[in-house]
Amino acid sequence: MGTVDTFMLSHISDEVVSAVGISRQLIEFSIILFNLLGLGVGVVISKLLGAGRLQAVSQTAASALTFNLLFGLVISLMFIVSRDGLLSFYKVPQTVHQDAALYMMLVGGSLFLEALMLTAGPVIRSHGFTRDTMVVGIGMNIIHLIGNALLIYGWFGLPQLGIMGAALSTVISRVIACVWIFCLLYKRVELPIRLAYYFRMKWQELMAILKIGIPSGLEWLSYHFSNMVVTRFVSFMGLTAVTAHVYSNTIIYFFMLFGMAIGEGTEIIVARLIGSGQKEKAYRQLLTSLKWAMLITIATLIAGIPFRKQIFDFFTDDPSVIAIGASILLLCLFLEPGRVFNHVVINSLRAAGDVQFPLMMAVISMWGIKVPLAYVLGIHLGYGVLGVWIAHAFDEWVRGVFHYFRWKGRKWQHKSLLSPQMLEADSA
Repeated sequence: MGTVDTFMLSHISDEVVSAVGISRQLIEFSIILFNLLGLGVGVVISKLLGAGRLQAVSQTAASALTFNLLFGLVISLMFIVSRDGLLSFYKVPQTVHQDAALYMMLVGGSLFLEALMLTAGPVIRSHGFTRDTMVVGIGMNIIHLIGNALLIYGWFGLPQLGIMGAALSTVISRVIACVWIFCLLYKRVELPIRLAYYFRMKWQELMAILKIGIPSGLEWLSYHFSNMVVTRFVSFMGLTAVTAHVYSNTIIYFFMLFGMAIGEGTEIIVARLIGSGQKEKAYRQLLTSLKWAMLITIATLIAGIPFRKQIFDFFTDDPSVIAIGASILLLCLFLEPGRVFNHVVINSLRAAGDVQFPLMMAVISMWGIKVPLAYVLGIHLGYGVLGVWIAHAFDEWVRGVFHYFRWKGRKWQHKSLLSPQMLEADSA
């Protein structure tokens, strides 16, 4: 949805795109907070399903939804009340600040809906119905696309609302998608989720989810917060640099998709295999998935990189922005294969319960390599935005190699966060 906003608003001005890009970075940072549960609930549900604990699955899902709804309401209120203070982190012109504040108030204020979807989605995927969440995601984007056309450009006589139109379209599509995904949740969970379950917390399973989710969420928080610091460096380089950085992040996401998808699918399979005691099969599954993720990502890069300037032409006609962005996309030939290791291996380490090691690597590499190297290359040595992305590539490769050897070392086989009693209760 951020990509759609970026593309459609690019026809208005690059300044508006910068406002959306900065706002979405803060919003995505908050979404990671919701994944403190979302990242763990899929693993725990998959393991419970592997062990045949169907009633515990329904009760655990309800507890996670209640927890994340309350948390989401707090975060949404924060965006409404404190948006100007949050945006003061960046050094941007006042016009960009005003547009970003408006976008944050509307989109950030509806984040509690995202919290619910980020909890319900992993529960549905853990049951094997991954197409359901894909269809909801595609449907939400189609609704958003139509809403943008109506509210940004003023089709069929409607007012041209610009950035406000993009924000309102996001809120409307979120409401529809949230209702949709809850209908699918009640359809796909084998034992019905009773209303009483939302008020009786399953604390043992919830704590297991948080033991997985908190370190995993902190790892992602470290990733996004380090990116926010790096974006702050970029903001010192001028509006052209910020715009190229925002467009590059939007475009590169599509090169990341295949690695992310394979990583999430592998996590579900590995968690189920471990839940049923098949650790050797889980070990081999990761290696197979990693091979395919690497091959598909490299093939996608080879197919897309030669057209990098044409891709940027869809977003902007500023030759300076296009030149910087094209250089960043070329760098992806080095960056993205390293990122694949992290997308696939970290998910499987999380499925196995080995969540502390990725967090440790995130702190060491992101703050010991990426942030200082981005400053040195980007600002001190004058390589600009490209220097920032070189630092990002080094961070991905360092973490990726260490995560790969962590899996090969098999220490994860002794890291399960679910007790044998939790996996055997229903079968007894």
